[in-house]
Amino acid sequence: MPKISRVKLLKKIKISTSAGATWTLVPALFDSKGRVRRDHVTVAGRDEVHAEGGYYLEWWDGGKRYREAVGPNGFAAADKVRAKQAELDAVRNGIVAAAPVVEVTQERATLKHALDAYKDYVRYHRSLRTFRTYRPILDSFSAFCTRMYIDDVERQDLLDFATDCLKQGQKGKSIYNKLVVISQVMKQHGKSKLLNASDWPSFVETVRPIYEDFELAKLFRACTKLEEVRFKFYLMSGFRDAEGRFVTWRDVDFKHMAVRVTAKPHWGFHPKNWEEREVPVPQKLIVLLKAFRPANATPDDPIFPSATGRPDGAMLEKLKAVAFRGELNCGHCAVSHKLEEGGVKINRCAEGPYCGRWFLHKFRHTYATRHLQDGIDIRTLQQWMGHRDIASTMVYLKGVRNSDVQARINKGSLAAFA
Repeated sequence: MPKISRVKLLKKIKISTSAGATWTLVPALFDSKGRVRRDHVTVAGRDEVHAEGGYYLEWWDGGKRYREAVGPNGFAAADKVRAKQAELDAVRNGIVAAAPVVEVTQERATLKHALDAYKDYVRYHRSLRTFRTYRPILDSFSAFCTRMYIDDVERQDLLDFATDCLKQGQKGKSIYNKLVVISQVMKQHGKSKLLNASDWPSFVETVRPIYEDFELAKLFRACTKLEEVRFKFYLMSGFRDAEGRFVTWRDVDFKHMAVRVTAKPHWGFHPKNWEEREVPVPQKLIVLLKAFRPANATPDDPIFPSATGRPDGAMLEKLKAVAFRGELNCGHCAVSHKLEEGGVKINRCAEGPYCGRWFLHKFRHTYATRHLQDGIDIRTLQQWMGHRDIASTMVYLKGVRNSDVQARINKGSLAAFA
């Protein structure tokens, strides 16, 4: 019976020494319940955190050591430890024949493997929307870059990729976001800060657009009662698209006039940043919801269900339909999209419900800007909006219009020249 050791999980990390930085394999750390602690490793008996590098499986068979690269995702790597251990146990017990094993002499992750591993990590640990955003970015860089191994990728490769995107007519903000995603992968493999500050594409940081009072009044006049409650909910809660879609009656606290964002695993919904939160809302919205709630609604029913009773995934389309019906389209914008059978279709907002000025996230922009104008402090607003970083909330300061400031400007010495 073959003598096979237990499978260990190692991580390749960078350690600084007097002779310079070197890469070395160290044991990954697990908690008391046997779950891997992401990025935690043992270095000289100490618990240290190393985000760089990738994980490896290691085992001994017949006096030979074998290693297998399993990517930068610690959770996925831990699953592969269990799978490999089960495979080796089956061989040891004679349940299956031993498969030919090739010792890994070159411990270098290929670019394709690294990008695919990161894609798998995003698929299972981030939202579906994030996965759908990241996947084409990772695939396009994989197709463009000719490097075999990820540790061969250099600054010039990212610059060449950005230049190619520009040649295709892509804009600065879009290219910036792509480089952020690729840089995240490179950082996991010990190649952080490949790009200099001057390498990043420039783009205009715009003021977040908000709905004006006259637009909202006209929109709500064009709404049915169901549509009115739906869009007033988004306006007064500041919820993201998916947060409003998956909210249930259990999430509404009628007594304390608040609405919660909670996970719905059965629908595949998890709050952004994996943090649930409670948001106070106006009493008038609570009154609207009480009157709107069906008599036979259960606590776990979505507030805004589709025809099948599941969370409604067509919120955006319904908003654009109301805007078109209420003659609120700007009449100038056009959106192009590729058809499945080939070719491109142009949807003009003068002809249908396609206006780019009407979108759900604009309710959230309006919510943030108006609360700042009304004197809500920015830290409180950060908690209500579910922002992990205060900088995400501070962007709304650009659009704040303070009446006291305007009064002082009107009385100032410069105003006399008008």
